[in-house]
Amino acid sequence: MFRYLATASLLLVAVIAISPAISRAHAQDVFKCINRDGEIAFQAVPCKPGMREQQIMIEPAPPVSRSPDYGSSHPHGRSKTRTPQQKPRAEVEYSYECRTQSGALFYRHSRCPASIDRSGLIGGRRGAPREAVSGRRIPRLEACRGMRSVGRDGREFDDVPSTYDRNLGRDPCRRY
Repeated sequence: MFRYLATASLLLVAVIAISPAISRAHAQDVFKCINRDGEIAFQAVPCKPGMREQQIMIEPAPPVSRSPDYGSSHPHGRSKTRTPQQKPRAEVEYSYECRTQSGALFYRHSRCPASIDRSGLIGGRRGAPREAVSGRRIPRLEACRGMRSVGRDGREFDDVPSTYDRNLGRDPCRRY
Protein backbone atom coordinates (compact mmCIF):
# COMPACT_ATOMS: atom_id res chain seq x y z
CA MET A 1 0.00 0.00 0.00
CA PHE A 2 2.85 2.35 0.88
CA ARG A 3 4.52 1.68 -2.46
CA TYR A 4 1.26 2.48 -4.32
CA LEU A 5 0.81 5.71 -2.36
CA ALA A 6 4.44 6.76 -2.98
CA THR A 7 4.09 6.16 -6.72
CA ALA A 8 0.82 8.11 -6.85
CA SER A 9 2.24 11.06 -4.95
CA LEU A 10 5.37 11.08 -7.11
CA LEU A 11 3.17 11.11 -10.19
CA LEU A 12 1.11 13.97 -8.75
CA VAL A 13 4.24 16.03 -8.04
CA ALA A 14 5.46 15.43 -11.61
CA VAL A 15 2.15 16.58 -13.09
CA ILE A 16 2.15 19.74 -10.96
CA ALA A 17 5.73 20.52 -11.96
CA ILE A 18 5.03 20.02 -15.66
CA SER A 19 1.68 21.88 -15.79
CA PRO A 20 3.15 25.42 -16.21
CA ALA A 21 5.31 24.13 -19.06
CA ILE A 22 2.28 22.55 -20.70
CA SER A 23 0.30 25.79 -20.52
CA ARG A 24 3.29 27.74 -21.91
CA ALA A 25 3.57 25.33 -24.83
CA HIS A 26 0.27 26.55 -26.20
CA ALA A 27 0.71 30.24 -25.46
CA GLN A 28 3.79 32.12 -26.60
CA ASP A 29 5.56 35.20 -25.31
CA VAL A 30 6.62 37.89 -27.74
CA PHE A 31 8.96 40.73 -26.87
CA LYS A 32 8.35 44.21 -28.25
CA CYS A 33 11.71 45.98 -28.42
CA ILE A 34 12.06 49.73 -29.02
CA ASN A 35 15.52 51.17 -29.68
CA ARG A 36 16.75 54.76 -29.09
CA ASP A 37 15.59 55.87 -32.57
CA GLY A 38 12.04 54.68 -31.87
CA GLU A 39 12.21 51.70 -34.23
CA ILE A 40 10.06 48.79 -33.11
CA ALA A 41 10.89 45.10 -33.46
CA PHE A 42 8.89 42.07 -32.35
CA GLN A 43 10.90 38.97 -31.48
CA ALA A 44 10.74 35.68 -29.59
CA VAL A 45 13.86 36.35 -27.48
CA PRO A 46 14.39 39.11 -24.89
CA CYS A 47 15.62 42.51 -26.12
CA LYS A 48 19.28 43.57 -26.13
CA PRO A 49 20.52 45.80 -23.29
CA GLY A 50 19.72 49.48 -23.81
CA MET A 51 16.38 48.81 -25.55
CA ARG A 52 12.96 49.36 -24.04
CA GLU A 53 11.22 46.01 -23.66
CA GLN A 54 7.56 45.11 -23.36
CA GLN A 55 6.47 41.49 -23.02
CA ILE A 56 3.30 40.60 -24.93
CA MET A 57 1.38 37.41 -24.11
CA ILE A 58 -0.31 35.80 -27.10
CA GLU A 59 -3.33 33.75 -26.18
CA PRO A 60 -3.55 30.22 -27.56
CA ALA A 61 -5.67 29.67 -30.64
CA PRO A 62 -9.21 28.44 -30.02
CA PRO A 63 -9.78 24.74 -30.49
CA VAL A 64 -10.54 23.59 -34.01
CA SER A 65 -14.18 22.75 -34.51
CA ARG A 66 -15.55 20.35 -37.06
CA SER A 67 -17.22 21.87 -40.10
CA PRO A 68 -20.95 21.32 -40.36
CA ASP A 69 -21.94 18.72 -42.92
CA TYR A 70 -24.74 20.35 -44.89
CA GLY A 71 -26.95 18.22 -47.06
CA SER A 72 -25.24 14.91 -46.35
CA SER A 73 -28.29 13.29 -44.87
CA HIS A 74 -31.98 13.84 -45.23
CA PRO A 75 -33.95 14.72 -42.07
CA HIS A 76 -35.96 11.47 -42.42
CA GLY A 77 -32.86 9.29 -42.62
CA ARG A 78 -32.84 8.87 -46.41
CA SER A 79 -30.00 10.30 -48.41
CA LYS A 80 -30.99 13.30 -50.46
CA THR A 81 -30.44 12.96 -54.19
CA ARG A 82 -29.78 16.16 -56.03
CA THR A 83 -30.86 16.84 -59.55
CA PRO A 84 -28.43 18.95 -61.56
CA GLN A 85 -29.60 22.53 -61.78
CA GLN A 86 -30.06 23.75 -65.32
CA LYS A 87 -28.63 27.15 -66.04
CA PRO A 88 -31.13 29.54 -67.55
CA ARG A 89 -30.60 29.52 -71.25
CA ALA A 90 -29.01 32.77 -72.32
CA GLU A 91 -30.91 34.55 -75.03
CA VAL A 92 -28.88 34.52 -78.23
CA GLU A 93 -28.15 37.98 -79.53
CA TYR A 94 -28.20 38.47 -83.28
CA SER A 95 -26.40 40.68 -85.75
CA TYR A 96 -26.48 40.79 -89.53
CA GLU A 97 -24.15 39.69 -92.31
CA CYS A 98 -24.59 42.08 -95.23
CA ARG A 99 -23.40 41.47 -98.80
CA THR A 100 -23.41 43.94 -101.72
CA GLN A 101 -24.10 42.99 -105.36
CA SER A 102 -20.38 43.21 -106.12
CA GLY A 103 -19.59 40.72 -103.34
CA ALA A 104 -18.36 43.03 -100.56
CA LEU A 105 -19.10 41.54 -97.14
CA PHE A 106 -19.71 43.60 -93.98
CA TYR A 107 -21.39 43.15 -90.61
CA ARG A 108 -23.95 45.23 -88.72
CA HIS A 109 -25.57 44.91 -85.30
CA SER A 110 -28.78 46.40 -86.66
CA ARG A 111 -30.47 45.53 -89.96
CA CYS A 112 -28.51 45.85 -93.19
CA PRO A 113 -29.12 49.00 -95.24
CA ALA A 114 -31.06 48.59 -98.49
CA SER A 115 -28.15 50.00 -100.53
CA ILE A 116 -24.61 51.32 -100.13
CA ASP A 117 -22.95 54.23 -101.94
CA ARG A 118 -19.31 53.34 -102.61
CA SER A 119 -18.51 56.47 -104.64
CA GLY A 120 -16.82 58.50 -101.88
CA LEU A 121 -14.57 55.66 -100.70
CA ILE A 122 -11.03 54.88 -101.82
CA GLY A 123 -11.23 52.79 -104.97
CA GLY A 124 -14.83 53.81 -105.61
CA ARG A 125 -15.88 55.74 -108.69
CA ARG A 126 -17.50 59.14 -108.35
CA GLY A 127 -21.05 59.09 -109.60
CA ALA A 128 -21.23 55.29 -109.34
CA PRO A 129 -24.71 53.97 -108.72
CA ARG A 130 -25.70 52.70 -105.32
CA GLU A 131 -25.28 48.97 -104.80
CA ALA A 132 -28.12 46.88 -103.44
CA VAL A 133 -27.41 45.02 -100.22
CA SER A 134 -28.81 41.68 -99.09
CA GLY A 135 -28.53 40.48 -95.51
CA ARG A 136 -29.07 37.52 -93.27
CA ARG A 137 -29.40 37.29 -89.52
CA ILE A 138 -26.49 35.51 -87.75
CA PRO A 139 -25.47 35.04 -84.10
CA ARG A 140 -23.61 38.03 -82.65
CA LEU A 141 -20.57 35.83 -81.90
CA GLU A 142 -20.19 35.00 -85.57
CA ALA A 143 -20.55 38.66 -86.58
CA CYS A 144 -17.95 39.82 -84.04
CA ARG A 145 -15.50 37.20 -85.30
CA GLY A 146 -16.18 38.28 -88.88
CA MET A 147 -15.50 41.93 -88.00
CA ARG A 148 -12.07 40.95 -86.75
CA SER A 149 -11.14 39.25 -90.02
CA VAL A 150 -8.61 41.16 -92.11
CA GLY A 151 -8.32 41.78 -95.84
CA ARG A 152 -12.02 41.49 -96.57
CA ASP A 153 -13.70 43.73 -99.18
CA GLY A 154 -16.46 45.75 -97.47
CA ARG A 155 -14.73 46.06 -94.11
CA GLU A 156 -15.16 49.85 -94.27
CA PHE A 157 -18.94 49.40 -93.82
CA ASP A 158 -18.69 47.34 -90.61
CA ASP A 159 -20.68 48.59 -87.63
CA VAL A 160 -17.63 49.23 -85.43
CA PRO A 161 -18.16 51.44 -82.34
CA SER A 162 -15.93 54.42 -81.70
CA THR A 163 -13.25 54.37 -79.01
CA TYR A 164 -15.47 56.64 -76.91
CA ASP A 165 -18.34 54.14 -77.04
CA ARG A 166 -15.97 51.26 -76.25
CA ASN A 167 -14.67 53.10 -73.20
CA LEU A 168 -18.24 53.63 -72.00
CA GLY A 169 -18.96 49.90 -72.41
CA ARG A 170 -21.19 50.31 -75.46
CA ASP A 171 -19.32 47.79 -77.64
CA PRO A 172 -21.74 44.98 -78.61
CA CYS A 173 -18.74 42.66 -79.15
CA ARG A 174 -17.21 43.18 -75.67
CA ARG A 175 -18.43 39.77 -74.45
CA TYR A 176 -17.29 37.83 -77.51
